[in-house]
Amino acid sequence: MDVYIQRTQDRREFVKCAFEELEIENDLRRIKNILIKPNIVSFEPYPTTTHPAVLEACLEYFVGKGLKPVVTDGPAFDAGNSGNIIENHPLKEVCDRFDVPLIDLLGRKMVKRKAGDIELELSEIAFEYDYILSLPVLKTHFVCGLTGALKNQFGFLSTRERIELHLHKDIHRAIAELNLIVRPDLYIVDAVETLTQTNEVRHGGRKAKLGYMLAGKDPVRLDIAGLELLQRVEPKLAGKSPADIPHLRYAIELGVGTP
Repeated sequence: MDVYIQRTQDRREFVKCAFEELEIENDLRRIKNILIKPNIVSFEPYPTTTHPAVLEACLEYFVGKGLKPVVTDGPAFDAGNSGNIIENHPLKEVCDRFDVPLIDLLGRKMVKRKAGDIELELSEIAFEYDYILSLPVLKTHFVCGLTGALKNQFGFLSTRERIELHLHKDIHRAIAELNLIVRPDLYIVDAVETLTQTNEVRHGGRKAKLGYMLAGKDPVRLDIAGLELLQRVEPKLAGKSPADIPHLRYAIELGVGTP
């Protein structure tokens, strides 16, 4: 199955069904440690950041299987002190209930990795786990067109690298090549609600309802499905194809996923 999609608002039930449909039980045989990467852009709650119910359902499943995941992300460079955001975020309460750490990856050692023509600086934590679960929220993005499965790996980058990408480098190609360096094993994409205009309320994002949840292992296919959903509520994406979203086009060209 390429993309598992439901029209639903029941996030917990969707996670349970997605794990069954995508046969995650088979993956458990090889998993020794697991990293969960939510979408913690800033202090703002859902839909700017991952909904607590999605993370809760994932932790309940993996902890129930005898695994102890680590949850980590690094907020945007203009959002304020990353340590304070992580420590006081609603997702921290969820992690505490399961005795699972929520780590500010921006406080970890950074390493450089090269994919294609671009060298990127990112947190070493991305390479310390043998299974990565990504929990993005599908939203409009004022620079990238949309943010979803592919863009969620941007959170692994150092603050310095993010600033460089916004000011001096090709951010679109970098997102695609970053997905050659860090390849999550599974994505659960929340599209129950979204933001139009841009990806945070503080920057002008406007809430809109879509009513879907998606899951899969191919970020390209997930983002193509996400583009079709966003076109229902975001006029500036109307009529656009995957080729019109630069980081999605590059990801297809680089073989990150298949359309």
